Amino acid sequence: MADIQLDTPVRYLPKVGEARAKQLEKLGITRVYDLLTFFPRRYDDWSECVPLFKLEHDKEQSFIATIVNTPRVSRNRGKTTIFATLSDGSCSIRAVWFNQPYLEKKMTAGEEYFFHGRITRDGFSFQVVNPVFDQRQKSEEKTSLIQPVYPLTSGLKQGHIRAIVNVALDRALPLLSEVLPLFFRKEQKLCAIRYAYEKIHRPESMEEVEIAQKYLIYEELFLLRAALSVYKQEQKDLRASCPIRGKKEDMERFAGIVKGLPFSLTEDQSRVTHDILSDISAAHPMNRLVQGDVGSGKTVVAFLSMAACAIAGYQSVFMAPTAVLASQHYETFKKFLNGSDIDVELMLGSTTAKKKNEIREGLRNGKVKMLVGTHAVLSEKNEFSDLALMVTDEQHRFGVKQRSATEEREDHGIHTLVMSATPIPRTLGLVLFGDMDVSVIKSMPKGRQPIKTIRASFDEDGRVLATIRQEVKKGHQAYVVCPMIDELQEDAYEDEEGTLAEKVKSDLESAVQYYETISSGELSDMHVGLLHGKMKPVEKEKIMKEFSEGAIDVLVSTTVIEVGVDNPNASLMIIRNAERFGLSTLHQLRGRIGRGSLPSLCILQTDKYEGVAQERIDMMCNTTDGFELAEKDMLLRGTGDFFGTKQHGIPQLKMANLYRDAACLGPIEDAIGKMLKEDPKLQKTEAKIMLQAFHNHFGDAWTKPSL
Repeated sequence: MADIQLDTPVRYLPKVGEARAKQLEKLGITRVYDLLTFFPRRYDDWSECVPLFKLEHDKEQSFIATIVNTPRVSRNRGKTTIFATLSDGSCSIRAVWFNQPYLEKKMTAGEEYFFHGRITRDGFSFQVVNPVFDQRQKSEEKTSLIQPVYPLTSGLKQGHIRAIVNVALDRALPLLSEVLPLFFRKEQKLCAIRYAYEKIHRPESMEEVEIAQKYLIYEELFLLRAALSVYKQEQKDLRASCPIRGKKEDMERFAGIVKGLPFSLTEDQSRVTHDILSDISAAHPMNRLVQGDVGSGKTVVAFLSMAACAIAGYQSVFMAPTAVLASQHYETFKKFLNGSDIDVELMLGSTTAKKKNEIREGLRNGKVKMLVGTHAVLSEKNEFSDLALMVTDEQHRFGVKQRSATEEREDHGIHTLVMSATPIPRTLGLVLFGDMDVSVIKSMPKGRQPIKTIRASFDEDGRVLATIRQEVKKGHQAYVVCPMIDELQEDAYEDEEGTLAEKVKSDLESAVQYYETISSGELSDMHVGLLHGKMKPVEKEKIMKEFSEGAIDVLVSTTVIEVGVDNPNASLMIIRNAERFGLSTLHQLRGRIGRGSLPSLCILQTDKYEGVAQERIDMMCNTTDGFELAEKDMLLRGTGDFFGTKQHGIPQLKMANLYRDAACLGPIEDAIGKMLKEDPKLQKTEAKIMLQAFHNHFGDAWTKPSL
């Protein structure tokens, strides 16, 4: 196959037919390039094999031995145990495998294998439990003693993958061109690209693996950051917007609105507002993310941005994730406008047809300057006179499809402002939001009191209920959050390692069950409400509205309240089975209280105070800084699908780890900046190679790598 290319379908390679290609597709492999970047998950190192007579107790060791007799298989109550005797001529050792019945077919008496495992000694006898093994090649001089171990799927064995990868390497390695700039590789002491891809798959020592891994980590992060930077620059070049620049009288009017606010802006709020006003005065669209911890005052920044547009004669839209929050923002905006003649309207899915038609007429003729609502504001029936700004609150709640809808409108030259209360560590933010400018609000508004967080066991239920009663007696309200909806629900939830547990019947006390227990028992004299995701939207809106208006004293809920309602009168939150939630979720839930000037308390109830769960709970009790928690959460969980990163269209990292490799991002940023400064039009050879690498790495989606 002399004409093979990196994007050649794998089915055209030797050793791969249609059936094998379908198996490979399950592993995400469709092109030759996918094979090159299908990295081993680990390596079997047979280079330090020892004779059996030199084995040591309680050490992990490698050895070569022959299976003496046909392995014996024992089956008891559905459990399988395989026994085999191994010998290398000097002595013998017993091997035992528990609950791996499929291994029986992989062993042949009289054949020689590599083995690796922990050795134990009982008197004069040695034993190895659940060792990994690999059949020894007949022509050992042709086989490396460092063997790659790849992820597999049904029907594929390690030998199949290794053979196919080797075929791809032999044909495709010469097609790889250096992606990283020469000056950058010299600075970071990185190997050549072909060496890296050769040795990650066919190393002769673990030192070669480390050299290859270092290069591939830098290459992966470089490509991701460079693609985002190029995309960001291209959007500025391709899309034009109307600069929003106020006249002198407009600026005076804007200053009057700021002065009329019921509070003074914090330093951070003023700075971020200035950033936004500067952006929208440019001739290309703003694309800015405002990150602020829960309760930091992002809403007033959004309002002032929209007010500036309205004063200059333009329209803006504010999109919230729930009808209750949209209604609350609408009322807040009206209060902030304080009798101004700027027309603000609210549009929800439940808004009557007559009212929607009135609002649409106001949008068409330019009378309505500010529109607040849910995804209903994206309706194709909404025609604007001069739409200039789209503000999205909690963008990750809408998902890619709805956010993309704002970009696909014919008025795509509008400015975009995204508000997020999800604290993203700076290292992850550089990747997730590389196509956006980012502003951070860290300081909290005056008058806000820190939320006190404590841990309690379920033996202290009586004290917890007494605390609820005490707060309600003061005229305050409380949340109780449970992990599940009902006791028989089969669901997936976060386990103690921060991953989704298998779908099993939960033994956790459910929201429904706990609601029934306290509403008919200890708190029967109070107004107790129930809220969960299985309720119809109209029911959820009704409950959240009643709670925000004070008609419900205690709201028992699942995590649906994470961004559901803003109630300054709520001063207490109980999170039951707190060990079941990740740090990010715990912090978002806690952010539902402490929204006013009341002292607030968050109680994390759990009986599982150990390991990762203990670390999480201690962090929550020790700090209310969401950004600090986010960094620690990334350390505990890794970056996997951190904070829903799959929604951003960003590919899973194969080699790099954003927490471990954070130090790489600084030099990468500098190198990309230098490249774009020296070659802004991307016309030099290095830039053309980089653009081709984007296509190889991201496929057809590279031109829009972040959503």
